[in-house]
Amino acid sequence: MEKRNWKRSVTLKQRMVLCLAAFFAAFALQLALNGYQARAVQQVQDDQMGNFNAISRFQGGVESSISILEAYRWENGETEEMLEKLRAACSTSNAWLWRIRFNMDGLQNVSDEQWVLYGAVETTYGSYSALLEELEGYLSSGQDAKASQLYYNKVSVCGGYLSQYTMQLLKASILDAQTTYTEISELGERIALMQIVVVALCVALGCASGLMVMRLLTPVSQMIVASRAISRSQFDTPDIPLPKQPEIGQLAESFNRMKHSMAQQVSTLQEKNEIERELHRQKTEALELQNRMERSRLQQLRSQIDPHFLFNTLNVIQQMAGTESAYRTQALIMALSHLLRYSLMSNDEQVPLSREVRIVDEYYSIYHVRFGDRVQMQWAFSDSLDLTETMVPSFILQPIVENAFKHGICPKEEGGVVRIRMIPLREKGLLCIRVLDNGVGIEPEQLQQLRTALEQPAPRWEHIGIYNVAARLRLLDARCRVVVRSRPGRGTAVILYLPLVENEEEFEE
Repeated sequence: MEKRNWKRSVTLKQRMVLCLAAFFAAFALQLALNGYQARAVQQVQDDQMGNFNAISRFQGGVESSISILEAYRWENGETEEMLEKLRAACSTSNAWLWRIRFNMDGLQNVSDEQWVLYGAVETTYGSYSALLEELEGYLSSGQDAKASQLYYNKVSVCGGYLSQYTMQLLKASILDAQTTYTEISELGERIALMQIVVVALCVALGCASGLMVMRLLTPVSQMIVASRAISRSQFDTPDIPLPKQPEIGQLAESFNRMKHSMAQQVSTLQEKNEIERELHRQKTEALELQNRMERSRLQQLRSQIDPHFLFNTLNVIQQMAGTESAYRTQALIMALSHLLRYSLMSNDEQVPLSREVRIVDEYYSIYHVRFGDRVQMQWAFSDSLDLTETMVPSFILQPIVENAFKHGICPKEEGGVVRIRMIPLREKGLLCIRVLDNGVGIEPEQLQQLRTALEQPAPRWEHIGIYNVAARLRLLDARCRVVVRSRPGRGTAVILYLPLVENEEEFEE
């Protein structure tokens, strides 16, 4: 069965190829007939018309020279002007005489009479040209009497014969062209008849090709309508009827199978999407529950110390330091009080960035009293960043700065500098905070372990450090992360990416 369909397919292709080949052959024959008509008919007519034109132009040049001599006044005429006109007329005659010979050589049917007349014209024109040169010599030397005598006795007579011979040559050319025109007309009629036949054949072949194409396009149009319905997820449309052509029938059958297969796949994908949507909902609920549990654990950690007892004790120590005039100790106790109050009592999820900066400054003031100039801290803020209007998670920066001083700068004998840079990335909707130190750095193995732990931070509630910061950032936004880079002996860089939250105030003018 498949072999039979293959043979039918080849037969259909052969018919279409044969029809197209016949069409192009007929078209090529039509072009060949047009070319032959142009060469055999139009070219001959053009050559004859060119010969007529050359003889007429030659005769015009001769008559022009005769008219110039007849109008010349031999007693007191303008010799130079007349000679210039005469030379121009002779130049025209010379050019067209050569053209007449060239055209006659190209023509096929030229009678002996025409050749004899052309010989007479050529010979007479040679004598006429010689007489004109002699006449010009007399006029140039001032011998007007001899020039006048030469004109009346010889030049005018020779010019009359030349004009007569030229007219006879034109008539002979016209008579010869009539015979040729009859033959050309008959040939043109035969060529026109052949062209009509070829055009009719081309039209018939074109109609046959168009009929075959239309028979093939009908099932294709049905497939187009069905494919549009499929693109709108309408798979319940009726199947395409199988046409008689084996090739299009196989195509329609394959299209129907493809439609049923796509309908089955779409149904499977819909069921899979429903399952994935349910799994995502359950996962979201689990993450929300985990978020609440971690917030509860953090709150429990912050509330482990009794704030009333701690603050009352710090107030007593501060007052005693003031009584003893220990103002430096009093300032340290005040900074510690602010730091503890912020860590224990700040339960807001988002706080102004200026508060985080102030807490870090309080922490640095305590560290600076202990270590002196061995530790230094520098800030760098972007000009477009408003600290009071930018909101960040509470207690997100101090643990990172503490690690920089404790693990980076303090182990170094000569101390170092911690630089904090804040840059808003508004095109990404993030705030980038870089904490850089030139301390001892981290060994490659330890750095790799730290990075692995930060990618999936486990709960570490025994202290608030970089792991807890990474866990809190992961809960805020999937784009938030902590990046750590370090080189032993060169320092460490901790980069935080936070959501950029800015409170814009509108002022009325």
